[in-house]
Amino acid sequence: MPKISDAKPRYLRLREQLEHDIAKGTYPVGSVFPTEAELSLTYQVSRHTVREATRTLAERGLIAKRAGFGTVVCAKQAAAPYVAALGTVDELFKYTEATRLEVLESQHITADTAMAQTFGCERDSAWIVLHTQRLTLDNATAISFTQIYLRPEFAAIADQLHGRHKSIFRMLEEDHHQRIAQVQQNIEAQLMPLKAAKLLDVPKNSPALHLRRAYLDAKGRLLAVSSNVYAASRFRLKTAWMLPKSPIKAPKSTR
Repeated sequence: MPKISDAKPRYLRLREQLEHDIAKGTYPVGSVFPTEAELSLTYQVSRHTVREATRTLAERGLIAKRAGFGTVVCAKQAAAPYVAALGTVDELFKYTEATRLEVLESQHITADTAMAQTFGCERDSAWIVLHTQRLTLDNATAISFTQIYLRPEFAAIADQLHGRHKSIFRMLEEDHHQRIAQVQQNIEAQLMPLKAAKLLDVPKNSPALHLRRAYLDAKGRLLAVSSNVYAASRFRLKTAWMLPKSPIKAPKSTR
């Protein structure tokens, strides 16, 4: 009967042990994973430790809850996180055109005060919201739960979001003749909302990264917004800054 040591936080040690056991086939892919009570007894740890360990296993895509079955083993090892560089517009093009959006549903809404303040749009303005998932082109892995906000005059964009489509930036400029003068990007940590959690097969309120991009014309009018929620363990944002060629001089001492 394995026993977890105290060298690391107990839930991390348990997670590593469970990952090892899943990888060697103790818990085969497709099988029902043991309950919290069973794991607590097997590994001689508390239910709280089990709960934290299995939460992180779910975040890493190894297990997931399935209606009518309980918790099921989904993979033998955690998938490597998707790495994206989004520091420049060119990098944004590469990212959006190396992935694709799949529309799940759409709705028409009117901007309330909170949305107007958050997005910088007019209160009571009309919008179309597309609830989508962003997928990789090669293996169709779900990267994010993404909501696209469009002005009604750009509704045709929704019909183009299938297969290997152009980025929304290029659709606005090339198909709708909108000159985008500014892209505002906001990144923040948050807890995983229920709708995104179900789509990405991770626990509700688990760590998540929220990345919102707003596209504005030369007059500062908001044209579209992309609101993306990523599972913390499946997405990595990479940024590099080019330093000036001449050395940066240290400030002179005032002493």
